[in-house]
Amino acid sequence: MVKILAGILLFAFVNLTYAQPNYPAPTGIWCSCPPTTGIGNGSVDPVVASKPYVNGILVRVLWKDIEPIDNTYNWSLIDNQISAAQSYGKKISIAIGGGPNSPNWLYLLGIETLNYSLPFNGTIPVPWDPIFLDKWTEFISELGNRYQNDTTIQLVYITNSSQNGFEMQIPYNPTPSYTSISYTDQKMIESWEQVIDVFNSSFPNHYLTNDFHPVNSSDMVADSIYNYAKVNIDSRYGASGWWWSQNNTSVYPSQYSILQNSANTNLFTGLQMVASGISNPTAFGSGGLQDALNLAISNSFCYWEIWNNDITDGSFDNLFSNAACLPVLNIKQTNNSENDLTVFPNPSKNIFTAILKNNYIEKVEVINELGQIILKKENIKSNQYLLDIRNCIDGIYFLKITDDTNAVSYRKIILLIQ
Repeated sequence: MVKILAGILLFAFVNLTYAQPNYPAPTGIWCSCPPTTGIGNGSVDPVVASKPYVNGILVRVLWKDIEPIDNTYNWSLIDNQISAAQSYGKKISIAIGGGPNSPNWLYLLGIETLNYSLPFNGTIPVPWDPIFLDKWTEFISELGNRYQNDTTIQLVYITNSSQNGFEMQIPYNPTPSYTSISYTDQKMIESWEQVIDVFNSSFPNHYLTNDFHPVNSSDMVADSIYNYAKVNIDSRYGASGWWWSQNNTSVYPSQYSILQNSANTNLFTGLQMVASGISNPTAFGSGGLQDALNLAISNSFCYWEIWNNDITDGSFDNLFSNAACLPVLNIKQTNNSENDLTVFPNPSKNIFTAILKNNYIEKVEVINELGQIILKKENIKSNQYLLDIRNCIDGIYFLKITDDTNAVSYRKIILLIQ
């Protein structure tokens, strides 16, 4: 079962609500499903979407498939995935892949390119090329014009021209060489800052994130980009790592630190598992996928993208169904409603009373010190709830209250049987 390191249990909870956007931050199990392509393959897998513990699905779409002709868009690729997710009551996160998946017409405009052969053959626009940036940011603006008010989409990935178009790293040993095109970290940083600004303005109602990797063997670019996004996007922004395993936390120590810092201010600091726990368990380290998920939870990284075959196989159903993530102490409150929720007596020998002053209580969850949800009650529709956990062992529990507006509040409660 999921277990949380002992040190994280020492903190106290504060009230937490989400004022912006107008839906709770995306958390829990999401599917890192195959890309949606122009040849009929979709990311919303019916087997995955039918699993009750799956909160949402990552929809990856290629720029070349959406804009096959300059200023001509095929939005049906995204629209169909939104409709499919809605039919199962699921949400989606969305990532547009450029880089090697940029449209052919872009290269006819005379942009500067990089060619490479590892880990695959590819060509990408030079990230700071002005023509590329003009066309890429134009596309992002059109994407935002269409989807900025869509609430089925809950998380938008900020992407740029990179080795695979989704993550941050750029090609190793390309042609022409980085020296010959006068590469500098500052050029990369300025490219990312421009792209971040356009994603931020194009999706003012969504949570935003991006993957972090070393860039040209340096950590400076990632560190600078994280600080820029954190300041300029603020509470709607959280970091992500698409390399997650116990092994890789030592391979990417600087990016691991970025995730840890991000988790101090939001619930949706995210990760994508480095591999499938079914087909490649050794990629994670000695404890496999389960210990990788435990490590994420111990760091309060609460958004987890799992490879689709680990969900469809069913072997991890119990693990995923019981996984729960707890926020750290210094998550910022977004309003002054800390007195809206009252829980008394606390400590208690048996029954706690929860009263919500301004809204109805919709759902109550009790989470134990292992991170397991031990009680869940839904459709309460009252501003008062009597919580009876006298059959549990004494100790610390965490009460999660969701109201009728989907705002969430947490309280630490203490059960004293003796």
